[in-house]
Amino acid sequence: MIELAGVEKIYKRGAEEVHALRGIDLVISVAEFVSIVGPSGAGKTSLMHILGCLDLPTRGSVKIGPMRAEHMTEKELVGTRRKKIGFVFQQFYLIPGLSVFDNVRLPAVFSRRPAQKGEIESLLEMVGLQNRTHHLPGQLSGGEMQRVAIARALVNTPEILLADEPTGNLDTENSEKIFGLLKSLHLRGYTVVMVTHNQELAGRADRVVTLKDGRIVKS
Repeated sequence: MIELAGVEKIYKRGAEEVHALRGIDLVISVAEFVSIVGPSGAGKTSLMHILGCLDLPTRGSVKIGPMRAEHMTEKELVGTRRKKIGFVFQQFYLIPGLSVFDNVRLPAVFSRRPAQKGEIESLLEMVGLQNRTHHLPGQLSGGEMQRVAIARALVNTPEILLADEPTGNLDTENSEKIFGLLKSLHLRGYTVVMVTHNQELAGRADRVVTLKDGRIVKS
């Protein structure tokens, strides 16, 4: 599904070079649930950006299925992000003036794909929000908003779900609910990659990848 070989990421900060990733080799299999942990500055966000084709490596190879990201055109990268990858972030990024239904439908609108009402309702039922369809984000709890964000990430039927600190803004009870939802999606066949500072939740994934100073120190 995903294969990184010798991936390095270097950012320029004035005259200084910041080495965010240093020779990452990583294979993530189809329908695997992988958690990524490490201290602040370890390179977790840079790695997620590269896994999600939001950024390209300075050196090395990134394969998403049969395609190598570093050889894709910008149009192909956008297509890969829209069709193959769903994103969930610590911040929910819901549109305040749109209903739950319309927030979930939004990626399909951007993809110029008419999402059927039944599709959206099915996703909302999957995340336990079938009774919140017409609510606005401001009428929801933090856990409910994150469930809307997860449904939105699934509307274009991706194969991969990338979750960057999905429980970072939630209390223990809601963190458990969100993790349980991610686990249920994994059991449905989704490939799930989750960055988290929560070591207890991380340990319940299929595999834990530990980063330090831009390198994988345990996998």
